[in-house]
Amino acid sequence: MTIPTTDSAAFAGAQRELERQLDERLAVLEELSPFALPSIDPVAFQTAASHRAAVEQITAALNRIAEGTYGRCTRCGEQIAPARLEVLPSAAACIECQSHADAA
Repeated sequence: MTIPTTDSAAFAGAQRELERQLDERLAVLEELSPFALPSIDPVAFQTAASHRAAVEQITAALNRIAEGTYGRCTRCGEQIAPARLEVLPSAAACIECQSHADAA
């Protein structure tokens, strides 16, 4: 039986995973913050930037869950493949739209 993508209960597991990832990323950012300056530690600076970008993507995905739009591509509006969401719960685009964006 297929669960509709607009069913918020269907994404409870994804929400828990996203919240776990968010907590993990925020903890790393807190740990890196004293060193994350290009003049002090360029590697920590780049690592922190990567974690901040992931936090933005995770937060956006949590907002889509709250709005009831999670699981729909933000570009074309089609359903994102459940397997893609399982691997990358913060995915905002379907594979086709993401491929086009990456190629541009």
